[in-house]
Order: sequence, then structure tokens, then C-alpha cells
Amino acid sequence: MSELTIPVYTKGKAEVTHVSAAPENASILPEAVQPIVLPKGNATATAKTAKVSIVLDPASLTRVSSEGKKQTKLIVTVGTMKFDATVNSKSYRKALATLDELGVDGCSIILQAAMTTMGKLESCGLAVQPKAPKVVVEKEPESDGE
Repeated sequence: MSELTIPVYTKGKAEVTHVSAAPENASILPEAVQPIVLPKGNATATAKTAKVSIVLDPASLTRVSSEGKKQTKLIVTVGTMKFDATVNSKSYRKALATLDELGVDGCSIILQAAMTTMGKLESCGLAVQPKAPKVVVEKEPESDGE
């Protein structure tokens, strides 16, 4: 088996140096090991963050002066749980404008965020979704075909 070489170019020099590839290190290569399967019990996993989507009550969204501010603090209460969210002020004002346009009954407001610690929402975004009007389908009278 011939030795593999890698060309190395140095900035500002016209010469090319050929270097041999690193030897295979068995300690850093993954082995073909079968995963351990537990006979019974709960499966476990870990995560860096939890993605949170909260549907807000449009009538409960309070209006605060956010002009000139970069971010607006929004405190969301769900039952006995309390979440502190920081929302971009421009996004907050845009959501309020869309809420005024569509009305409280004509839209849903969704807060999406990442939660790394309990009750603290980061990277928050507000989305206003218009509700589609319910379509009433009228049935045609059945004819006997005569």
C-alpha cells in the first residue's frame, strides 16, 4: 500500500510541501458496537434547549410603550406557571397592529422560544395567524332521477 501524501500550500511561498497523512488512531475511530437495549424501563435522552410554543390569548396581550426600545419584556402566565420572555419591540408592535386589523376573534398569537432554564424564554418570536372563516357547505336537495 502506497503512502498517501497531502499537498500543503504556504501563503506567500511558491513551493508546495507534501506531508503524509496521519496514521489511523484506533482510539478516535468509532467501533461497530451494538447499542445496549434495556429490557424494560423508561428511555432517556438529554437536550441543550427545549422548544416552546405558547398560544397566547389575544385579548390578554397588554399594550406597553415600546418605541425606541430594542426589546420588550413579556410575562406569560399559563395556569400556575410563569414565563419571562424578551421579544423584539418591532415584532411586538407589528403583532399588535395585526391584532388591531384582524380583531381579537380573527387571529391567534403564537409565542415561540427556546427554554434553557425553567421559566426563562430566550430567542423569542411572535407570530400572528389569521383564523380562516368557517365555510358552510349547503347540501343540494336529492332528486329521484325521474
